[in-house]
Amino acid sequence: MRLLLFIAVLLLSSPAFAQDAEPAAEPKAETVGEMVEAAKPPPPADMGDLQRRVELATKMHEFRPAREQVDNAVATIALKVAPDKRELFKIGMRNVLNYKAIEKVSIDAMAETFTEKELEAMVEYYSKPEARSVSDKYYLYQEKVSPEIVKMLDKAMMQVKTGAPGQ
Repeated sequence: MRLLLFIAVLLLSSPAFAQDAEPAAEPKAETVGEMVEAAKPPPPADMGDLQRRVELATKMHEFRPAREQVDNAVATIALKVAPDKRELFKIGMRNVLNYKAIEKVSIDAMAETFTEKELEAMVEYYSKPEARSVSDKYYLYQEKVSPEIVKMLDKAMMQVKTGAPGQ
C-alpha cells in the first residue's frame, strides 16, 4: 500500500503531469521501478556522520517501530482475506516474518537516506505524543486514500494505453 502511495505521489508530483508543463521527452525507463529510480533526487552532499545517523534511525524506531508498521500493513492486507480466515492469516504472516531483519533493513535505509539534521528533526517530531498519535492513525488514512489513488492510476494508465481522452 505504501509503495502504491509513494508511486502515486511521485507520478502526480512529476512536472510531466502538470497542466502547464512543457511536453515531456520520451521516457527512457521501461518499468515502474526504473521510473521510480530515475525520479529519485541525488543524496545531499553533507549527510553527516554515519554512526550518528544509525543512532538517530534506531531512536526513530523507538517511536515508529518497523514491527508496528509491518503489522499494520498485514492487517490491511488481511482485510482482503475471508473474515473467517483473517486472524489465521495474520498469525501465519507474523510467524514467517523476520521482524529483526526488517528493522535492520529499515534502520540502515533511514541512515543511508536521511541526513543527520533530517533524522534529528524526525526524532524531535516523533517524540511528541501528537506525532505518535498521527503515526498510529496514518494507516487508517492510507486505507481511505490508497484505493482512490489506485483507481485513478488504473484509469490514467488505461487512458494512456488506449489514447482515450482524460476528464
